[in-house]
Amino acid sequence: MALKFKPKTYGPVHVHFDGEGGVSFAEGETGERHAHPPHSTPVVTLLASLGHCLVESLRIVARGKGLTPGAFTITVIGERALDLPGRLGSIRYAVEGWPMDQPGGADLVADAKAICTISNSLGPVTISAGL
Repeated sequence: MALKFKPKTYGPVHVHFDGEGGVSFAEGETGERHAHPPHSTPVVTLLASLGHCLVESLRIVARGKGLTPGAFTITVIGERALDLPGRLGSIRYAVEGWPMDQPGGADLVADAKAICTISNSLGPVTISAGL
């Protein structure tokens, strides 16, 4: 008989870019913003790392295209896999604000995901318009 886990969601973790170079983090639906990533669990820290990598990757892509990024938030959620070995079965993220409110914004996000070291190391990570 195979061991099964109960469904569990980690996050959301929000990574905010203020449009001027500042990055802050919040955990949960109404979490307070902090200058440092959350560390309540290793999985939450991983989700914050992914979100921060995507923020920095989006800034790099924008700079390469001569764009100035505005304020935006990347929200990341992980779902536990229901079988062994213990791991995340899925990770989803959504981008709110710039560049999604601009023409071609989804393409910029896709380009950022393509260069994000953490996203590429984790395997399939789903981009969505909303979580």
